[in-house]
Amino acid sequence: MNHLLKASFVFLFFLSPFLGQSQIVNIEDRRSQIGDTILWQGNLNVGFNLVQNGDAIFTFNGGINVEHFHNRHLFLSFTRFNLVRVDEKDFINDGFQHFRYNYRLNSRFTWELFTQAQYNEKINLRLRGLLGIGPRITLLPKSEKQRAFLGLLYMYEYDEEKQENNAGATQLIYFRDHRLSSYLSFRFELGENTVLANTSYYQPLLTDFSDLRLSSQTSLQIGITKKIKFNTTFSILYDSRVPEEVSNTIYSWRNGVVWEF
Repeated sequence: MNHLLKASFVFLFFLSPFLGQSQIVNIEDRRSQIGDTILWQGNLNVGFNLVQNGDAIFTFNGGINVEHFHNRHLFLSFTRFNLVRVDEKDFINDGFQHFRYNYRLNSRFTWELFTQAQYNEKINLRLRGLLGIGPRITLLPKSEKQRAFLGLLYMYEYDEEKQENNAGATQLIYFRDHRLSSYLSFRFELGENTVLANTSYYQPLLTDFSDLRLSSQTSLQIGITKKIKFNTTFSILYDSRVPEEVSNTIYSWRNGVVWEF
């Protein structure tokens, strides 16, 4: 494979680290903020490419989002998968399934329950299973111009990780952990055409706060005209427990222009 092609896949990998290495799924970024009425909402996207130019390059990715709101009940389901294969080598192979249930107690407090299953071949994660429960607190009155939420959830985590032993053989290592899964999310309309949003997660072990994951995503949308908007998003992650060949800290900065018509 030529150097340009290799560089392209490295670039592709780092464009989407938070679907892969981060293992923290930003659910706040995916909520549609649907209203207080009976409503089903969802979308499905699937894409694949096959290129043969001396090397067989295959990419396959997609996802399904489903939301249902009825009175005090909100159901969220998100599925994602990514595969990039060159000949017989996988550059990216990861995915997750997330299900979340919200029961609104009153205007300030919502009770959340979630479960998630995921895998990531790049960091030798064969399986991660999550189960969490706790309150979601509305910090600011919900409106079109401002929103702020705080989540304080207990999370049970089950991991199966592939590791090589001293003899060079691959073996499975199991982790069963109890973590705090907390998040702070806000969205502010700074002007008629400017929106600032951030979601930050903090997930330490309850028995050892030095074993932790931190994740933050900040986006700024600026209206150039009524139909054209500029978006910039900065994401960063720190994970204290990753394989030696993987960096503890990864980040991405994405920019783009959206045309609404």
